[in-house]
Amino acid sequence: MATTVILGSGIIGVSAAYYLSDHQPASSIHLVEPSPELFASASGFAGGFLARDWFGPADSSLGALSFDLHRKLAEKCDGRAQWGYAATTTFNYTGPSAGPKSGKKATDWLFEGTSRAEAAPDAPADDNLGPTPPWLRRQAGDRMELIGGEGTTAQI
Repeated sequence: MATTVILGSGIIGVSAAYYLSDHQPASSIHLVEPSPELFASASGFAGGFLARDWFGPADSSLGALSFDLHRKLAEKCDGRAQWGYAATTTFNYTGPSAGPKSGKKATDWLFEGTSRAEAAPDAPADDNLGPTPPWLRRQAGDRMELIGGEGTTAQI
């Protein structure tokens, strides 16, 4: 009987063990977590973030396969309800560069009796990136870059 040892018990290691269990007895699959502390490796640093195509050439096919298998597992087992799986669109946002100061403090809106939404400047022209998240107040001089389109990133 074949024995498989998987180094790392994060999302990729656990998902790999799940799929291997379709082909060999679960008792022959061993997960080893080499870190002496929790959340010290890839899954912990990624904060539950999954990406299909953010890998170098040497890992790209494995990364894509891992992402696709996790998505299929979420579809099969109602991952949204069971472990909070959600497909995402991912942006990189950079606030406006430090420019001339208006003399106002960032917290002045608190003392002027307005809401933060009213105090924030209006959004600049559309970047053609699709809808801006409703909670993001765009500012003149900011930048928003699409870095993970539909079907290429997810969150758990």
